[in-house]
Amino acid sequence: MRTRPSSVAAATLVLVLGLAAIPGSAQLVASRDLTSGWRVPSEHIAIPETCDKPRSSMINGDQAKASALKAKELELTIIETSPAKLEIGNDFNANVRLKNIGTTSVLVPSIADGEQVLRSPADATEEKYEVGDISFRLTTGNPRGIPIYLNSAGALFANPADKSSYVALEPGKWLDIKVHARVECGMENCMGEIQPDSKAVLNAWWYQRVLSHKVTGCEETHGSFTVRELDSSPFTVEVTSPMPKMSAAVGTY
Repeated sequence: MRTRPSSVAAATLVLVLGLAAIPGSAQLVASRDLTSGWRVPSEHIAIPETCDKPRSSMINGDQAKASALKAKELELTIIETSPAKLEIGNDFNANVRLKNIGTTSVLVPSIADGEQVLRSPADATEEKYEVGDISFRLTTGNPRGIPIYLNSAGALFANPADKSSYVALEPGKWLDIKVHARVECGMENCMGEIQPDSKAVLNAWWYQRVLSHKVTGCEETHGSFTVRELDSSPFTVEVTSPMPKMSAAVGTY
């Protein structure tokens, strides 16, 4: 029994479409939901209690300076917010995407519980971990006002000595991260205010760095070494005034 040409063509088309869909579905390497919780690791190394005059110092560095002239490796994008319309004073979740737009693999911290990546031996004198923070800023008003850093937080952690604590993003691949925030200023002293705006601009910021803590005798040193900083492209969103709260009416019947 011969198969009709039309059937063969249809079967071939289905096969081609199926194969074409595979690469597209494989672009997402991993996803992390930080709205369900994340934790900053605690320091496990302390200055001996016998020290009369403990000393503390801070070292800052920038690992990205050496590669400042290189092509941009990662792209940060806000995919969506939930709810779609943001209300002043209320919470929202945002899905952001870290995508490798370069030509080589890039390592990104991937653990939400920082305590899992910082486990120092009892006799250790130094501990370190890598962290990628996500925060948001919102610009409203016409003309545009000062960008307001929102009350938002989310972070992923990794152990520099353990590659399994990272997500390896190959060229064209991405990591999706869900973060919680609130439409209110997250700074102690705000220079502006959030206004209702049908075309407000929301930006995300990714700050990746290595943090270290070292104790030598009665002296401890904290270090912070920037790996990369990324600003997202502007995301247009509607910001509305807070809904009036309904008070419970008390009546006599």
